Formats: sequence, structure tokens, C-alpha cells
Amino acid sequence: MAKTNFEVGDSVTVKKTDLLPQGFEGTIGKVYENSILIEINPESVSDSRSEELHDLHGRIVIRKTEANKVEK
Repeated sequence: MAKTNFEVGDSVTVKKTDLLPQGFEGTIGKVYENSILIEINPESVSDSRSEELHDLHGRIVIRKTEANKVEK
């Protein structure tokens, strides 16, 4: 699997995570060595008023391998 170079401001999609199993879209807020902080687009979550999304305060840190960069 090729490594994707993520940068702050990139748009990404995530199929699912343990915390948000329905998947979501968002924007990268910070890049770490093996993970990224994503600002979740609430409109991309099937239930934008879900307790999980509220508990995350609209942000989540995931492994880079779980995200797909949206090409412009």
C-alpha cells in the first residue's frame, strides 16, 4: 500500500472507525507521525446529532491508513 502524504487542510473520507461506524468526511487539522486529527464535517455523518459525534466535539484522531485523501 502506497503511503499518502497528508497535509493540514486536505479533505479526507473515512469509511468507518470504532467510534463512528457509519463513516464520515472531514478536513485534516493536524498531522502526526502515524495518525491525523480530522475536523469532522457534521453533514457527512448520517446522524449529525448522534451522541458519538457530540462526545468527539467534532474531531477525531485516526490512523493514516484509515483515511482516503479526496483529490481536488
